[in-house]
Amino acid sequence: MTEKPQILEMTIEGDFVGPPPNAKPPLGTRVLVWAAVIAGIAVSLAVAVFAIWLLAVLIPVALVAAMIAYAVFRYQVWRNGGSIQGGTIRWVRRR
Repeated sequence: MTEKPQILEMTIEGDFVGPPPNAKPPLGTRVLVWAAVIAGIAVSLAVAVFAIWLLAVLIPVALVAAMIAYAVFRYQVWRNGGSIQGGTIRWVRRR
């Protein structure tokens, strides 16, 4: 308790006097703000890296699914004699 108590300055009307216009916030506040900014950037980068990783994993899966779908489509066209039942695609069968 060797510290002097903080003095609150008030105007005659009873309002508190604000800090000077060019006053810097305390060091702890500045460190906290910069830590929050850096944490936000780190979280954003982590989400972006996860999205890119997920995309890299899912593209080959989608390509394999597309190849299987195309093979099944071609098999159905071959099995139905070159036409799709109920559709408008009609190929002339080569003999």
